[in-house]
Amino acid sequence: MSDFIPTKDADFNLFQGSIISIVTPNANAWGILAADLTALTPLQTLWNNAFAKASNKLNRTSADVQTKNDARKLYEKAIRNFIAQWIAKNPKVPDSERERMGLTLKDTKLKKAVQVNAIPIGVVDFSIRLQHTINFSDANSPRSKAKPDGMNGCEIWMKLGGDAPKEASELSYVATDTRTPYVIQFSGADAGKTAYYWLRWISNTGKPCPWSQPVSALVVG
Repeated sequence: MSDFIPTKDADFNLFQGSIISIVTPNANAWGILAADLTALTPLQTLWNNAFAKASNKLNRTSADVQTKNDARKLYEKAIRNFIAQWIAKNPKVPDSERERMGLTLKDTKLKKAVQVNAIPIGVVDFSIRLQHTINFSDANSPRSKAKPDGMNGCEIWMKLGGDAPKEASELSYVATDTRTPYVIQFSGADAGKTAYYWLRWISNTGKPCPWSQPVSALVVG
């Protein structure tokens, strides 16, 4: 397995989000020690906060950038060790799941075909006040900005404020975007609310694919 950690911070942010979102629901089946997965949580939180602050080029300081670099160094090392121990050679992890996480496999090629069950991964950048930038990629190729074959775009649905939605009927349609990212502007009255997002690919024939894992972010005032 060659080096799999993206160089650019934005790509690394998408990569780490993909790893956590895919491993978490499968940890028990893959025999992953819960404590080892949980140990990544504070490092991910540190990275998320530091990356969001350092991404705001209008207001960031050199100290913000250094904090982001330090947070990435710690988090990246932990992810490398976690993958080496629990993912790379774990016989319980299917190769298809390694591919979804963006891990390079020897002598393995992705089949190019219409992915009727394609699922997007969403990452929300909330570093700019009253604005969310939703980056989305396909779970089978999280490091690529390309849509899956046969897909027209990514549907974005949202619930603003209150508790996290439990079913699709609680969501409101936002847009169908054919190219990542999608930017949402909020009013001052929305500051302090949490926006919950569900995403799904829509095929060229108009057929919706399965929902993504939910993502959420605070509307910063």
